[in-house]
Amino acid sequence: MSTVPVRLTGARSWLPVLALTLVSSAAGAEGARHFDARIAYNQDFRVEGFAAKSAAFEGLRAEGIELGVSFDPTTGVTRSINNRVGHLTAAKSGDPEAIALDFLTANLEGLGLAAADIEELELTDRVFSKVTGATHLYYRQTHAGLPVYNGQLQVHINREGRILGVTNSFLADLAAAVGSTTPGLSAADAVVAGAAQVGITASSAPELVSAQAGPRSRTRLRAPEISAREIEAELMWLPIRRGQARLVWRYQIQTDDRFNYWDFTVDARSGAVWTRFDWVADASYRVFEQPVESPNHSSMPPPADGRSLQVDPQDTTRSPLGWHNDGTTSFTILRGNNVHAFDDLDANNLPPAVEPDCGALLDCDFDFPIDFGTADPVDYTSASVTNLFYWANILHDIQYGYGFDEAAGNFQVDNFSNGGLGNDAVQALGQKQGAPCPNNAFFGTPPDGQEPNMLMCLWTPSTPRRDFSWDAGVMAHEYGHGISNRLVGGPSNVSCLGNTQQGGEGYSDWWSLAYTGEVGDAGTDTRGAGTYILGQPTDGPGIRPQPYSTDPAVNNYTYESINGLSVPHGVGSVWAQAAWEVYWALVDHHGFDPDLYDALGGSGNQRAMLYINEGLKNSACSPTFTDVRDGIIQAAVDNFSGEDVCRIWQAFADFGLGTDAVSGGPNSTNPTNGFALPEICDGQIFADGFESGNTTSWSSTNP
Repeated sequence: MSTVPVRLTGARSWLPVLALTLVSSAAGAEGARHFDARIAYNQDFRVEGFAAKSAAFEGLRAEGIELGVSFDPTTGVTRSINNRVGHLTAAKSGDPEAIALDFLTANLEGLGLAAADIEELELTDRVFSKVTGATHLYYRQTHAGLPVYNGQLQVHINREGRILGVTNSFLADLAAAVGSTTPGLSAADAVVAGAAQVGITASSAPELVSAQAGPRSRTRLRAPEISAREIEAELMWLPIRRGQARLVWRYQIQTDDRFNYWDFTVDARSGAVWTRFDWVADASYRVFEQPVESPNHSSMPPPADGRSLQVDPQDTTRSPLGWHNDGTTSFTILRGNNVHAFDDLDANNLPPAVEPDCGALLDCDFDFPIDFGTADPVDYTSASVTNLFYWANILHDIQYGYGFDEAAGNFQVDNFSNGGLGNDAVQALGQKQGAPCPNNAFFGTPPDGQEPNMLMCLWTPSTPRRDFSWDAGVMAHEYGHGISNRLVGGPSNVSCLGNTQQGGEGYSDWWSLAYTGEVGDAGTDTRGAGTYILGQPTDGPGIRPQPYSTDPAVNNYTYESINGLSVPHGVGSVWAQAAWEVYWALVDHHGFDPDLYDALGGSGNQRAMLYINEGLKNSACSPTFTDVRDGIIQAAVDNFSGEDVCRIWQAFADFGLGTDAVSGGPNSTNPTNGFALPEICDGQIFADGFESGNTTSWSSTNP
């Protein structure tokens, strides 16, 4: 038997925020927001035999498919398989689930699985993308009636029944890797163990609310000193390495201040904490109209008030009830089907006794002059919360068109029978007081059907204080955490972005850039994150290690640049730059259209957003940069006739994310650059005269 990790304890503390991080970095074991004991436990463990698995796909290669195959050295399975420039399979009629199972059954050897490993598949999510016609199937591995934590196998199938790609995090020969299904400690004991790891103690034991019979032993507990919500615990298998899985209690703890929403797995025999991932990452209206990023970016910068009156900005197709009705009640406050925005000046995480009221005519025009250079935010709270409400709804409506809809797990009270689970409108708290504020912003994303929290603080180092609800880049960033958490791994599993190399912070930075892009922008412009909050000029460096720009004199990142950068924000900023390079490769060729509502409009920025959104659905759970790259490529293969595939490959290859890039695995910060292109793309002349295969500009300046 292998040893289990030692239970770690640590005092709960709020780390001082010296600069805008845009998501929590909380206390706890080793001072990290996320904790995974398996990383150190498996540091020197590797499974061999990948050559045989790769050889099992020779039949596909014989059909002329340029395969991309990656392997997991810890579990020994094939982690992903895709066609670098096309589809894996020919068109096939029938239900996507039948197509998927036929492929899996025929390719078990190549996937590194046994027949028994797919006999108890559980389909957790079936997400149909109306905008592309693709169907995304998310299977979970189970055994003896218990699911495997993050044991996902995803199959992505296009409108014609062609398989785009498969990702696999099943544990091979699971039946031989597990032990007894009888726990050695109760769910309540497991909760106490997890709370202790993050420095939370309680004067009394958790109270049992209910317990269900069955293998999963689903148990509801009430422990108000530990969690603001009732705790739901259930038994699962946690994959450790090839040949090893542990019986664990899996549950969540949400702290009173909403700063942390921890997802725990605790060994059901020893009480050791194996993993801990934090799910917190955030009519007429007088506002800063999209795409205006902040008061400083307005055509009338401070001390002038550059807000404008937006009349009926809701999209009636994507928000058929408007923004002030949730299917049951019509509101005149800033509340509706998609968002409930209110201030938290009372620091109690609840709506105040009196909320901004727009009246029967929904006239949310809090029209009084605001000098953003001298006025304190609390002097214009109603106007600030209105801007927060407007932007959160804008993000909902635009994202809906790119496939973040009900089936994909978007945020709505009423889902109009369009799939997914409702009752999860965004709770947007503006001008939040008390811990974990000030000087930050957050988004907590539970699974589909549970309300997310978007917390916007005040920035206190400046005089006057600055309000995060006036910075659209911050709001898009925080809302973006909700999008990526629900899209990667499917809407019922929001624990797929806890690994070291996932680019969640980068996806969010990219959305903040894309939503605030304007006519006349150039890729070589300097775009800093959080310049308004920091009091910098609009072309200031922002909060990240380097501002974003396609000019290598401004940003010289390549894939290998993640080595030595902070996790997750520094690593994420490298991904954001890679995606920004792709964005500009598309915009420079296809042009820019300020109308982000038209997902199939064909301009470069519209295509980029479609490929990113659909690419996240295609990405593996616990993704590396190369996994997300492959997901985006698969989206490009299947849309706009595949005409952007080589163009995107070129942008990635120039960044060091070519076909020969080596990720090192989900928790590596030591990848290897690769500048190679798929054979079919190498030497291709693009329509604008640029010849692919020339990586000199990046490889010479960024060795």
